[in-house]
Amino acid sequence: MVSDEEIEKIGMEVTMAYERMQGRNPEDVSDKNLEYDIRSVDKDGGVRYIEVKARATTRDVALTPNEWFKAKRFTEQYWLYVVENAAISPVLYIINNPAEKLEVVEKVETVRLVVPVMSGNGRGEWRRFRCLQ
Repeated sequence: MVSDEEIEKIGMEVTMAYERMQGRNPEDVSDKNLEYDIRSVDKDGGVRYIEVKARATTRDVALTPNEWFKAKRFTEQYWLYVVENAAISPVLYIINNPAEKLEVVEKVETVRLVVPVMSGNGRGEWRRFRCLQ
């Protein structure tokens, strides 16, 4: 089985190759936390902000709230590239301005761990201090 990291790497490679074939100059900015993975510039200076989602098979993709915010902010300059079947036979799907053109389903998956005050697990104890005013 191919790891998620390897799948993402394939997705980035497919996207970078496609951008070069189209005459654009792509730059991998995925390590900069910009909420998109590739900044690609055409010969006229036009910029594409590309979010890459890669999957080992075929399934839905999820965008973070910050990625969706960027899509709404950059509108026509924002592109979503989805690479399906990345491990076997990659297929690239592209959509421009996904915030305007796609319907999304909001799915809440955040987990918070709540620790009640004065609870214990036998490995430690709460220490109480009187606050000075």
